[in-house]
Amino acid sequence: MSRADTNRRKRKRRLAPTMASLLGLVLAMGAATVLVKLGGTNSVAVHLFYLPIIYAAFVFGDYGAILAALFSAMICGVWMPADYTGDGQPVPQGLTDILVRAAVFYVVGIVCSRAATELKRRVVEQRTLYEVAASITSTLRIRAVLDLIIRHALEVMNAKGAAIRLLDAENGELRLAASAGLSDAYWEKGPVLVSESLGSAAVLRGEVEEIYDAPTDPRVHYQEAARAEGITSVLSVPLATKDKVIGLVRIYTKKRHRFRHREIELLRAFAHQASVAIENARLYEDIRRNYFETVRSLTRAIEAKDLATFSHSERVAEIVDSMAEQTGFSPEQRELLRFGSILHDVGKIGVADQSMEARNAQDAERVFYEMHPLIGQSILQPVSFLVPILPVVLYHHERWDGKGFPEGRAGKQIPEMARMVAIADAFDRLRYNHENGLPGLTVREAVEQITAEAGSRFDPDLVRVFRRVVLSHALDAQDERETSSPGPVGEVAEP
Repeated sequence: MSRADTNRRKRKRRLAPTMASLLGLVLAMGAATVLVKLGGTNSVAVHLFYLPIIYAAFVFGDYGAILAALFSAMICGVWMPADYTGDGQPVPQGLTDILVRAAVFYVVGIVCSRAATELKRRVVEQRTLYEVAASITSTLRIRAVLDLIIRHALEVMNAKGAAIRLLDAENGELRLAASAGLSDAYWEKGPVLVSESLGSAAVLRGEVEEIYDAPTDPRVHYQEAARAEGITSVLSVPLATKDKVIGLVRIYTKKRHRFRHREIELLRAFAHQASVAIENARLYEDIRRNYFETVRSLTRAIEAKDLATFSHSERVAEIVDSMAEQTGFSPEQRELLRFGSILHDVGKIGVADQSMEARNAQDAERVFYEMHPLIGQSILQPVSFLVPILPVVLYHHERWDGKGFPEGRAGKQIPEMARMVAIADAFDRLRYNHENGLPGLTVREAVEQITAEAGSRFDPDLVRVFRRVVLSHALDAQDERETSSPGPVGEVAEP
């Protein structure tokens, strides 16, 4: 099917409801006309014309209501009898009756049209607030939620621009957290300091700020920027949590506008949704931070049993996070992968000390060492938020050629996150594992050894990503050492 045929079908589908509405309107008017013709305009049948007028007002708005009222008034004009005599002769209408009826039809149409518009507006507002509330419960990513809130506020309130600013208590600056509608040049015009903005200071005290003419109002600090951007009126409401005001929500209009009570209350509703989102996100961040610190303490306790790999999991997590960024992982996936990297060796807490050293194939204790991924899985499985990282813990010792453990998976049967951790894990052991008193390899030597095992032990595509990440970091570290003053050299060796 050609694009022209597709567009034609789309136009037909869009026109179908309109044509059906027009047909219903015509039929209703036709039926009312017949009944009025039979009974006269003094009969109850004349009130049937209100139905198509009201219908037109709700479906087609002001213009539809006016046209329906006009046609109804014309139909009930001088050619339509007021009544019939006993012998069936028509009685003509008076001019006053015709004019009054036409005026009533017009008023009914306009009132119904405005009522329909208000009803639709309220439906849109409630639906928008519901969507925002649903987004708050579906994600705890504060930036995404605030962007959604500000876009909806801009659309529903028919504004030129909108912004959410959060207070930095240390320097008194209102930092931009989300914005829409205006140019980058306006948003970057300079810092918004509470000490320099009288209006913002009032909002942070819990007041609503209405500015009718921003380019001339002394409460506006950047008057020239407002004039250049075409901003005229501004409405700001406080953004408050349970115990204090933490910022503000602000909308900008192109024309001078006196904000009505319902508009202020609507913006307050958006501000309330934003405050709920911020509070939820901060609680989530606290929980996540506590989880992470607990996880890090646990891995340090595990690595204390194997001093050769102290801080090993944290270094692996840093490398894997950089690889995930290069590979295009989302922030949520990267966070999960970081937890997985930190906890990949958690099962070692259930392995005896003598078995920890049993990494050679001929060592009898090796069977116990190879159980640590299974032990790690059993430890973490009851923790619901860690379930997505179980494949990392279970499969990070699998090999691309299928000769790893515990299941002997091969190729892409091994989850991608586990394949990443396997590479970073091996690299870090080459760099920092000082078994038998031997020093670790340099970055270049360790990278070359990992590269040599691409396609046998490791995923060759991920090895290429790994090389780019590690060598670029090593070069950056070397440049930093060369340009800095003499001092202790960091952990990363020369490439």
